[in-house]
Order: sequence, then C-alpha cells, then structure tokens
Amino acid sequence: MLNGLTKWIRHLFGSRPHEPEQDEVDALVFSEEPSSTDKKVTALAEKNIRVVPYDENLLERARSQWQFGDWESLVKLEHSTLQHHPDRAKLALLAASGHFQQGNVAVAKELIQLAQNWGCSKHLLGQVLIAGVHNSLGRAAASMSDKERAMAHFGNAVSLVTPGSDLRLVTRARTLEQYSQLGHSPTELLHLDLKLPSKNTQEETTTF
Repeated sequence: MLNGLTKWIRHLFGSRPHEPEQDEVDALVFSEEPSSTDKKVTALAEKNIRVVPYDENLLERARSQWQFGDWESLVKLEHSTLQHHPDRAKLALLAASGHFQQGNVAVAKELIQLAQNWGCSKHLLGQVLIAGVHNSLGRAAASMSDKERAMAHFGNAVSLVTPGSDLRLVTRARTLEQYSQLGHSPTELLHLDLKLPSKNTQEETTTF
C-alpha cells in the first residue's frame, strides 16, 4: 500500500513535490486566520441569507487528532458534516489522512479530490500526504522494533505540517499512540532519547 501511495503522490504533484520556504511553511499550518469561505459566510449572514450552522471547534479537534495520530476519530468525519463548514477543505484533507492510515485508499482519494475542489492548496495537500508517508514508515519501523527510526519518522511527520508546535511533545504523543494502535507496549519508549528531525533531514525525506 505504501508504494502505491507514494506513486500516487508523484502522479498528483509530478516527480518532486514543491519544497516550500519557511515563510510558505508557516502559511501551510492550520491557522486561525479567517478563510475566504469565512468571509463569504459573513457576507451571506449580513444579507439575511440562511446559513447552515456548523461546529466552530471541529477543525481544532481534527487538527489535534491528526497531531496525535487518532485516525479512528478522523475517519468519522462525514461528507454531510464537512460540506457546510467554512474549513471544509482542510477537514476533508485531515479525514483523508485518517483513511489512508487505515488502508481505505479509495475513500481517501475521494476526500482528496473534495479538498481540492473546495480550495485546498497544493502546498498543504503535499505536506500532509508526505507526512502520511512518514507515519506509515514509522509504523513499519515500529513493527520491526526499530524504535529510533520509528520516532524519527513520526517526528518528521508532525513537523512537516505543525512546525511551530512543541515538536518534542507532539512527536512523543504521536509515537505512543501509533505503538498503542499496533498493539505494542509504549512504556519502554518513555525514557528513549528523542532526536528531533533536522531541517536537512526534512528536505531529504520530502522527495516522495
């Protein structure tokens, strides 16, 4: 499945996904800045046009679920919930990540298409998909009892999309969650020295 995913990403973006500069990376983070959709919703409200209510905290919850690798929760995001949300493009992308990690490739591709149709940038799309590849590699390393390599991949995964967060804390949380999902005891990882991914490492591994 991993080889198929990497080939599909290459097909989607060409031979090498664009590697954004730091200023661009900051813009890729799931920011709290109002989107163009937010402005449209506000304009409609001012014109007394009925606006469908939505969960204002949904994106923040989904973002946290993605950081921790809670794929089971992300796959529960349904089209009916997403379609009227101002941040539906980002939510569709996060839901796609969950489906990819659970092996639901066909559903994930449909959600990727929705995210693109709803205005998701190729920069953000590429970063999240590459992060998913790192997570899959991390799970493979964990299955082979290679703890250091697993944590390195999990660290690269979260740093690609959330570079401004507490990387050490989020990486440890992601690692513990993935080990738990694989049925391995994560307690032995608590004292493992966590080596954070360097910028050079990120540049080398974003060529998928």
